[in-house]
Amino acid sequence: MNIDEISNKTLDELKKAKKDAYPLYYKEIFNTLAHEANLDINPKLLLEDRVLDEHFLDKTHKTTEFIENTNNAIKDNSTEFLQEMEVQNLNSDIKNLVKDFETALIDKLDESNQKINELKKELNKVYKELNVDSLTKAYSRKAFQKDIQKFIEPGKDRTLDIALVALDLDHFKKINDSYGHLIGDFVLIKIVKLIKNIIRAEDKIYRLGGDEFILVFNRIKKEDITKITEKIREKIESTKLKYKDYIINLTISMGVACHIKGDTLDTWLQRADKALYDSKSSRNKVTILC
Repeated sequence: MNIDEISNKTLDELKKAKKDAYPLYYKEIFNTLAHEANLDINPKLLLEDRVLDEHFLDKTHKTTEFIENTNNAIKDNSTEFLQEMEVQNLNSDIKNLVKDFETALIDKLDESNQKINELKKELNKVYKELNVDSLTKAYSRKAFQKDIQKFIEPGKDRTLDIALVALDLDHFKKINDSYGHLIGDFVLIKIVKLIKNIIRAEDKIYRLGGDEFILVFNRIKKEDITKITEKIREKIESTKLKYKDYIINLTISMGVACHIKGDTLDTWLQRADKALYDSKSSRNKVTILC
């Protein structure tokens, strides 16, 4: 596909979803189709969101910490200097001049620290964005790779009560083909909300890409895994999603892999993928390898 074809298909997708071609809607569909077609487009010409660079954020965070610490050190020294000056036998005009200068300096340092605190809040917000999928609000692939390493290391010497659940919406491509990508996105958002309402507070759902998700159940027994995954499967099967005039019925397939002593991320995911493959052979099923 070339750019003209993708542009025309984007407009068709928007018509299917009964959406006007506003820039935000157009961008979402155009970029999805361009990526699916492996279209080689200059990134400057794509309507891409800005890419967050974690290394740059870390450097910015360290710089703000350094400036804040320096400000506080200068402020402390200035305060001590003012206290010492009060007991010195100095000309009153000189005292007042120095006092005015030091007081103004402390006020500027306080103002600077206030700005730094505002920047810190913004940095914390951006760090959270890095770890959350912008569409579904599930955790991101990056967050999954970080979090799972915390479990891999202690699991070298013992089996842990943790399970990975690979899950996949059945026939999701048909939804995109029949209704358009915008409705496909709507479906993904709703499914994540449904799952979040069922899983426990200590469990997490991650979006790896497309309709591919991973659930991580921490400190859980096999019988509880069965209960939760079956509850998710039944809830999704019984839910009718409504988007304008469209009614969409869904089912989901899941593959569960419990942790085994010495697991690497690859071996663990391979078992979850195998279990998912077994479930997708008949669809709307949970397969557990524990």
